Amino acid sequence: MVAIYDKIGHYYSLTRQTDPRIQQRLLTELRGARRILNIGAGAGSYEPLEANLVAVEPSAKMIAQRKTGSHPVEQACAEKLPFADASFSHAMTVLSMHHWEDRAKAFAEINRVATDKFIAITWDPSAEPFWLTRDYFPQIHSMDMELFPGVSTLAEFFDAVSVAPLPIPEDCLDGFLAAFWKRLQAYLDSSVRQSISAFAKIADPDSGLEKLAADLESGVWEHNNANILSQSELDAGYRLVVARIKR
Repeated sequence: MVAIYDKIGHYYSLTRQTDPRIQQRLLTELRGARRILNIGAGAGSYEPLEANLVAVEPSAKMIAQRKTGSHPVEQACAEKLPFADASFSHAMTVLSMHHWEDRAKAFAEINRVATDKFIAITWDPSAEPFWLTRDYFPQIHSMDMELFPGVSTLAEFFDAVSVAPLPIPEDCLDGFLAAFWKRLQAYLDSSVRQSISAFAKIADPDSGLEKLAADLESGVWEHNNANILSQSELDAGYRLVVARIKR
């Protein structure tokens, strides 16, 4: 079983942690769930502690980083879920759909094993790029536009799909791509980039990093992005998707 996080996920749990504000949005949608399946569960972030939950994760490295006492986990992929029909009321996933090799098959599997809701945190390909991918890594934006599913795609497989903005707080605890939008020095730290899959997928990050470092030192970055410095959160295109299982 090939999983990208077997290669890049060695220290994932150090920088990728549950942000309580994002978690609260998820918990609201999971209210009343009888049994939850967390797909692409990683090291266990965002899993409600008191819930009846089973995790699925393809990477052995990620499974090894789950804390003692975490919910049970199966090493498997979204396209082939090792569960009987209607085993769960809710399925959830946090920033993992862009890693699925066959989304149509994965969505069919979710509809097979769940009965009520599918809840996902994802990124919207129609969103404008934020400063990092606009000015320094346009190749990441181009890549993500191809990898992340659009809302219309989700509507083909699920009923009553709703999409809501998920603004990123300035001190977000979960170190995904846009989490450091106001702590930009973090992007120059290789240990931070190590747990962001986009950086592992581009051929030449050095030119963008060198430009960012130079713009920070010269003040160009601050001049170009003065409008966001007073903000406490940023809409960087992340979305909370809630859909009904299609029967």
